[in-house]
Amino acid sequence: MKDRHPTLKEFQPGRGYKKADWDAVDSPELTDEELARMRPAREVLPPEFFRSLDAMRRPQAKKTKVK
Repeated sequence: MKDRHPTLKEFQPGRGYKKADWDAVDSPELTDEELARMRPAREVLPPEFFRSLDAMRRPQAKKTKVK
């Protein structure tokens, strides 16, 4: 499957940011220690966060399957 949003390795103009912005960002790869410390979002974020996500969903559509 082709990656829809490949990670850019070099600056490309016309993408909504300037070269200075590109140069200012430092996003190193995560270390093994950082990966080991990660926890699922449900363990870290408050329940209100997930309730608000559910509230943002649109109402379920009526059954639209045509036989």
